Amino acid sequence: MLRAFVLVLILSLYPLSAISVSDYPPGFVLKNPYLWPVKGYDSITGAFGEFRTGHFHMGQDFSTGGKIGIPIIAVAKGKVTRVQRRWTSIGYALFLQHDDGMTSRYGHLHKFSQKIIKQILKSKQAKRYKDRTDFDIALPEAVEVDAGETIAFSGDTGVGPPHLHFELFKDNVYYNPMHYGLGYNVAEPIVFNTIRITPQTPRTFINGRNETIEIPFYETSGNRFELSESPTLFIQGKVGIQIALHQKSNNNRLGIFTLDMLIGEHVLQGFQLSKILKEHTRKNVLLYDSSVSKPNGNPFSYYLHTRDGNDLLGMRSNGREQGLLDSEQMRMGEPKEITIRATGMGGQMSFASFYILKDQGDYSHIVTKEWKYNVYYDRYTTFKSKDTKVELFFPVNAVYSKAFFDIEAQEQIQINTKGLNQLSSVYKIGPDFKDFNLGYDLYVKVPKTKDINSADLYEVLADGNVKKINGSSFSSWGQFFKVRLRKTGLFVVLSDQTPPTIYLHDLMNKTVYPREDFALYLKAVDVGSGIMPDGFDITVDGIPGKAEFFPKDGRLEIFEPEILYEPGKHTVLASVRDFAGNWSSTVRYDYEIQTPPIPEEKKKPTAEPLVIETTKEKKAVKETKTKQSSPKVQKAVKPITIAPKAKDKKSTSR
Repeated sequence: MLRAFVLVLILSLYPLSAISVSDYPPGFVLKNPYLWPVKGYDSITGAFGEFRTGHFHMGQDFSTGGKIGIPIIAVAKGKVTRVQRRWTSIGYALFLQHDDGMTSRYGHLHKFSQKIIKQILKSKQAKRYKDRTDFDIALPEAVEVDAGETIAFSGDTGVGPPHLHFELFKDNVYYNPMHYGLGYNVAEPIVFNTIRITPQTPRTFINGRNETIEIPFYETSGNRFELSESPTLFIQGKVGIQIALHQKSNNNRLGIFTLDMLIGEHVLQGFQLSKILKEHTRKNVLLYDSSVSKPNGNPFSYYLHTRDGNDLLGMRSNGREQGLLDSEQMRMGEPKEITIRATGMGGQMSFASFYILKDQGDYSHIVTKEWKYNVYYDRYTTFKSKDTKVELFFPVNAVYSKAFFDIEAQEQIQINTKGLNQLSSVYKIGPDFKDFNLGYDLYVKVPKTKDINSADLYEVLADGNVKKINGSSFSSWGQFFKVRLRKTGLFVVLSDQTPPTIYLHDLMNKTVYPREDFALYLKAVDVGSGIMPDGFDITVDGIPGKAEFFPKDGRLEIFEPEILYEPGKHTVLASVRDFAGNWSSTVRYDYEIQTPPIPEEKKKPTAEPLVIETTKEKKAVKETKTKQSSPKVQKAVKPITIAPKAKDKKSTSR
């Protein structure tokens, strides 16, 4: 009895114990906690290892108050060695090599500090930086920075609203920043949302049904949760458990740090998100149910059993089917208590519990469908649609385990968007499936037509709109389009005959502006293939210009030539091109930059001239004063005024 008590006590205290040496790189010692990277804000909006569409969240997100231009500081002493611009992901980013051996990456920045920019301008890719095109620059000389020094300013570049994305890694392993002093000391509670119980065979029954069951939790007291329906589940066969839960963080939902499932006193399965291999970035589908999980945490749904091919770090066990509940291993009439234990930041812990009981029912009269598969992770597969115009090729490791796919032409779906000509049927690749590893190749044959130069592959969205698929190519000899996909859905070949539209941005609501902080914005939209990031024809006062395109909201910032910022009147002419080669009409904008007022010169205090008297003159003056003075009158001495020296101004720059 004492042994059992001690075991339960150890299990309950395990997540709250001190950080293990294994949570750090081999030989690493954290001498001092890292400094908070955002000046003036202390909120976390995304935790390490959270679900993201197609990958793990390999870092931690910090709030910048929704603002651009907040100082971002070095969390520890080191050298900035590399900078990036990846407009469709991390935006502007920098790498800081710490003296302790770790490397950190700061993403979604607005701009770098001046001494970093100085090194960028010395690099061979300086022109790409000036032209605001994607780059990856190893600085000619590493920039030394102290802990707490401002190295950049917050922004919203790349994907997402204004925030800081922060990563820590060494030797291709990413580590949880929470262990380095960058978590909450006092955090909000962990909330259990729902449980999903999933049959693992065609003849598995849960509460008498051969289907997935989802049941909400409710909080009973403090940090303990129970099922909102009967606390007992009746199972026959093998079932898998998925738990949806999150930790509160202001108005955000954070992923949790550890999750364990116990039957009685025995840990069946669980995980701890302390580190993730770089090569496992896309293996989030082994931990998360990608069919229901969302990047915003509504919900984060975690598997509590091992899926095929699961070799993630931090799993309690990588054994096959570890964590599945099997009625064959249970005795009739003996319920088993299942406890789910979760921990998060600040040592927060929550528990959920329910019971399972071996089902004695006879379900031989219920007809269930056999599960069919035509794609496996250890072999390649090719198959075509009935009309032979679409072909799918699945390489080895296309999926993580096994799946079933089919192709069906949806003749009833017609794309009616004005200016988009439909060159193929709409094909449905199904069923809905997201657990791709390498993905598959989609080939779509099309007839020879004059529209082929403006054609491409598109995805048909749930609302009926279409979206061009990036990365596709066309084979003229085979007359087909090809693309590598990691999603299923509706796909079609369209020819884009619609030119984009360009107009003044709402921010440009005046014609006269002060020189300071002036920025020139237009806006461009396209209903078809999309705006080309560098597809601009811009002049300012007849001089060719350059612009940066923000695909999230269609902003177009003109930043060259420099004449656009000079005082005086200016004329801008601009047009844009889409991926299909269509040009917009030209927009004209006339504006004026005010001439800054001339600062008044400060008058320096003037000194009275010094009069140098000769010995003879001094004697004459002395005699005169002696004659005019009387015993009751004191001599008045006139002070000599000398111009004061100018003081040195104290520098306030960093």
